[in-house]
Amino acid sequence: MQQQHHRHLAAILFTDIVGYTALMQENEQKAVELIKHYNASLNKSVAIHEGKVLNYYGDGSLCTFPSATEALNCAIELQKELQSDPNVPLRIGLHIGEVLFEDGKALGDAINIASRIQSLGQTNTILFSKEIYDKIRNHPEFTSVSLGQFEFKNVDEPMEVFALANEGLIVPKKEQMSGKLKYDLSKKKKAFRRNFIIVVSLIIFLVAGIFLNIKYFNNQNSTVEKSVAVLPFINMSNDLQQEYFAEGMMDEILNRLYKIGSLNVVSRTSSMTYRDTKKTSKEIANELGVSNLLEGSVQKEGDRIRIIVQLINGKTDVHLWSETYDRKFKDVFAIQSDIAQQIAAALKVKIDPDTKSRIEYIPTENTSAYNLYLLSRQENLDEGWKELLEKVIQLDSSFAPAYADLAFYWLLRGIYKGDLKPAQVLDSALPLLRRSIQLDSNLASAHNYLAQARLWFEWDFNAAEKEWEKFFKLSPSGIAFSGIVWQDNYQDFLHASGKFHEALDFCLRNRDHDKNNYGNWIDLAFSYYYTNQPDKALIILDSASLLFKSPDMVFFRAWLFCYLGKYQQASDNLNKYFQAFPDDRKIPRTEAWSAISYFKTGRPDEGERIVENLRFQSKKSPVGSPAFYLAMVYAATGKAEPALQWLQKAYADHEVEMFWLKVEPLFEPIRDQAGFQEILKKIGFK
Repeated sequence: MQQQHHRHLAAILFTDIVGYTALMQENEQKAVELIKHYNASLNKSVAIHEGKVLNYYGDGSLCTFPSATEALNCAIELQKELQSDPNVPLRIGLHIGEVLFEDGKALGDAINIASRIQSLGQTNTILFSKEIYDKIRNHPEFTSVSLGQFEFKNVDEPMEVFALANEGLIVPKKEQMSGKLKYDLSKKKKAFRRNFIIVVSLIIFLVAGIFLNIKYFNNQNSTVEKSVAVLPFINMSNDLQQEYFAEGMMDEILNRLYKIGSLNVVSRTSSMTYRDTKKTSKEIANELGVSNLLEGSVQKEGDRIRIIVQLINGKTDVHLWSETYDRKFKDVFAIQSDIAQQIAAALKVKIDPDTKSRIEYIPTENTSAYNLYLLSRQENLDEGWKELLEKVIQLDSSFAPAYADLAFYWLLRGIYKGDLKPAQVLDSALPLLRRSIQLDSNLASAHNYLAQARLWFEWDFNAAEKEWEKFFKLSPSGIAFSGIVWQDNYQDFLHASGKFHEALDFCLRNRDHDKNNYGNWIDLAFSYYYTNQPDKALIILDSASLLFKSPDMVFFRAWLFCYLGKYQQASDNLNKYFQAFPDDRKIPRTEAWSAISYFKTGRPDEGERIVENLRFQSKKSPVGSPAFYLAMVYAATGKAEPALQWLQKAYADHEVEMFWLKVEPLFEPIRDQAGFQEILKKIGFK
């Protein structure tokens, strides 16, 4: 498809909240208050000055304006507004230049320069380029000070940077400034003092070493240093269609690193948010909470591949290890294994023999099968995905990951499509999973999928737990990627089992480990609800809503409001959600929340209309668990008899959502009924 692009000249404004990431970790509620104040002020000021907010970055934004004066006036107004309570520590950078819009994205050198200027700033500063200064120099309402020349990364010529010195603004000192520069401006002035400190520190350390247990000291620091994020690999092939191969190499290296229990590896979800980023290594490492970054590029031409990788200390920008692999495609597994082990060696992580064996395991000798398998990861839940996996198995009948992924195709089809009964899903999926595990009993993804099959379609909690135990043993990071799914759904198992505090601990670890995955925030919010902390649950959803700006958050707020008995708020949020996703009105889960909110807010006619829709869906297919959700509507509105009748149908149809029955709050009005307890026993709950 031909790309759509156009250019125009604009004044560019970048904002960034100083220290926001650290504040979010220390005090989420305060961080939410700050981001609300910031977003409201930003949207108001930009609109007044005829600008546009092109991108929100959670703790910052990219805006454009028709003129430099409008951009500066907006910056002044914004800084002034954000000094009121709660005070938002903001820095702003501006430049003027040509902006390229390509497929809805804003690109160009001018944007990069504005970002770099902003990076020099401190709290309550407005910095700008000489190009902006030339436009406003004759405007007496602006007072500016030159900060001198700066050499920015990836900018050929030094640039003069100015600070706005109007009342209430801070003019930073050049020697105290740092950012996206080619070198640290303060190095020369601080060299003697730093060297002196280093010498003194070494002496102190040597003396202290007499008294300290060095082994204990090293153990205490190992958690911080033995952490790594694998950033998206760059496709250097002439063929843009080879992008799947670059992603596949990243994924396969991650899969090997996940096997190393003493290594903290950031998930793919978090790493992928830095594709095409302009941020520095230090910024990325700080945001991801890791010490080290692996960068790489891949080139595939015929049966030859070239993979270049470098391991960087994100705090110091020092290269710890790098390698260029020029090999035949058949050596790809050896390359992946070597990279993983070299990373471990560079970070002084010991690998036990069993883990080493699993890292070096070669799943297939057939390069054509492996190439097709990597390509299959680009497919969605459709026949194309299924057909590619079947071709892989035809090419190599001993390729275990292909069997596992094909089994997962059937599991997802059983959940999202209405053409199979649960028994048919299991008849298709279980033999594939058994074959996969028979071929490779150490394949973590196969045990993950089998656990989900046991939970979703058999409601066998004991069998599911055993498979998850194997999964976590094989993938200590709690992540296994086989191309299709990252989230292992273990938190669902814990919640549905009633192990709420165990689930909360798990969800906290997940969220802290992978903060760029909004699903982890949602899971954490509901964990707080289940542990009787509804205020924290709302704070978490508010935080996630501001960080991700996804309409999905509106739906989960509606869900939580239903649980809290705030039905008008639930209804309001659902209406907002349906404006973004009108087709989701037909999904049984969303229909159920809508019906409950209608009945509870005095709109029974609208509620009855949805009830009829759910009845119709239940006659057609059990997909989406319509009978379960219809029973929930009746239970929540105090109609015990029809609620139990529809639960009996949900049980007979083996609807997937029935594994939630023990803990679903909206069944509380009928929980003590004999009929309800009988169904719980049938499912297997004690």
